[in-house]
Amino acid sequence: MAQSSTFDPQTVALLGLGEAGSAIARGLCGEGGWREAAPNRQVIAIDIALGEGARGQAMAARAEALELPAVRDYTDALSSADLVISVVTGEDAPVAARMACAWLRPGTIYADFNAITGPQVKAVASELTPAGIDFVDVAVMGSFMAMGHRIPLVLAGPRAGDLADFAEAIGAPAKVLSDGIGDASAVKILRSILMKGIEALSVEFLVAARRQGLVDQVLDNLGDVDALGLAKFVKVMAITHLTHAKRRMEEIEKAMQNLDETGVPALMSEAIRRSHQRTVDAGLDPAEIADVDLDTAIRILDEQVVDPRN
Repeated sequence: MAQSSTFDPQTVALLGLGEAGSAIARGLCGEGGWREAAPNRQVIAIDIALGEGARGQAMAARAEALELPAVRDYTDALSSADLVISVVTGEDAPVAARMACAWLRPGTIYADFNAITGPQVKAVASELTPAGIDFVDVAVMGSFMAMGHRIPLVLAGPRAGDLADFAEAIGAPAKVLSDGIGDASAVKILRSILMKGIEALSVEFLVAARRQGLVDQVLDNLGDVDALGLAKFVKVMAITHLTHAKRRMEEIEKAMQNLDETGVPALMSEAIRRSHQRTVDAGLDPAEIADVDLDTAIRILDEQVVDPRN
């Protein structure tokens, strides 16, 4: 690993040794990792499930194999940490922050990697910032299982730049989004609306294709999306939705008939039909929606199609 970093912590504390924590631990403590590049570097770990049941015993074994000091309790060992990486769960994130805060020194960077919403991140940060601890909101853009510790990160918070230096030094691409705590997590959660929707549609689409013996054929006919790229494709669809909602609603109704003929429940397709029907029912002025840009299209959808009271 390259080691050129402006922010150069001597002790890193991991809160959580599940899939994410273990992946980061391997990157920091494995052969050729961050810890062995300098004699004074240390990594410690805390997980309240350590040694408890089969999962906890597996955690303990991983920690032992990495020669990683790991304990179950939040102790004064945390007072030596320059960087804390919280990879517990979204549900446990506030409790972990509260328990760690009792031991941390002012000026310590606390990086919260948990998948929670922007307001929830701000609530976690409120457990720490009054004590002078520097909170960084971290959104993970990928899978630890697939990518290990070299996972792309989006960061927000006043010291996001320092954490980005460290992340880049250990091989994790990092993008600083803003100084606003909660912004990075909000982007991830908003992105999840699109990505999880695509995931669910993929299930409906591919099962129907399999039952008709056309999986390879339909996948080979997505070249228009490939040519545009996903971000541009999403923009184009939002803009053209204004003028083509009725035609596309009729097309999805035909697709639903096909699903019914194939025996696949049209869970996602029915939601799509309702969404298009909502736009049709809005009765948009054709002159207002002609040749609009993305910002205008989103404003019209927000103010005239999506009920602002909900």
